[in-house]
Amino acid sequence: MHNAHGCPAGRMRLSVRSSGNVLVAERRARNIVLRQGAAVIAALFTGSGSAAPVNTIQVGFAKEAATPELAALTPPGDASIPPTALRSPVAAADFKIVADRPDSIQVLVTSVFKPTVELADVTEAGLLAGDKLYNQVVFEPVTLRPGQDVTFFWEIDFPFGR
Repeated sequence: MHNAHGCPAGRMRLSVRSSGNVLVAERRARNIVLRQGAAVIAALFTGSGSAAPVNTIQVGFAKEAATPELAALTPPGDASIPPTALRSPVAAADFKIVADRPDSIQVLVTSVFKPTVELADVTEAGLLAGDKLYNQVVFEPVTLRPGQDVTFFWEIDFPFGR
């Protein structure tokens, strides 16, 4: 999927499974690539020493899709939740590149977030490269609990030939 301008576009699906591997919730949404996300890609082009790969998933609590200027996801209303409880690493093995599509290269990201505290009404997620937020996606509220596996599936298309 790409937008009318031929820019990178993506969609996200998350599935929440209990410790017994029972599906308890699923969400689907489109994402927005942010200005910082475009800068991440530009830095990779230049080989900048400060360029970082996408290496983190973060959850947040926004109710609406952002503007491209967004630089951080919305924190929880409960200040006792540590910022580390909102993030999970993304490993290199979590990525797959699909290069045989007729009009785009697709990057598939499948990564598991394991909640360490209860996170009520999570409505937002994003991928980060170091401390730079690449994208944002907003979805219907879901509560995440310790012991669950929350699998994020991102499909990001990079169109070409336009």
